Amino acid sequence: MPLIAFLHTHVTSWVLLLVLFAVAYIGYKNGNKSGKIAHMVFRLMLLVAFGTGLYLYLQLLEGGMFYHVKITVGLLTLIFGEMTLIRMKKHKPAGTMFGGFVILALVTIFIGYALPYGLSFFSNFI
Repeated sequence: MPLIAFLHTHVTSWVLLLVLFAVAYIGYKNGNKSGKIAHMVFRLMLLVAFGTGLYLYLQLLEGGMFYHVKITVGLLTLIFGEMTLIRMKKHKPAGTMFGGFVILALVTIFIGYALPYGLSFFSNFI
């Protein structure tokens, strides 16, 4: 597969991750069974996002320091998202984890779009 196909699959997977995170978060908050189902699909999409991200990282390894920063922040985003949903499932306070997830997700998206394969209007910042 060409690199651009993996890039599109990666972007699609994290968009679905954000939607599934919201559905699972709201489902757990309301005590619905939809939270558990969305959480399981969220975990499946985590594997897809991680796999495509790792492939892109290995293919673009010579791209510079920001690729290393991007994969590190991306992994932290996935960890914070999963930990937020686990804390919601166990009915424990998840405000700090949720805040960390939101901030890390925004930073990850910004860095991803600022890299050479991202949108050109962010490339001036890095």
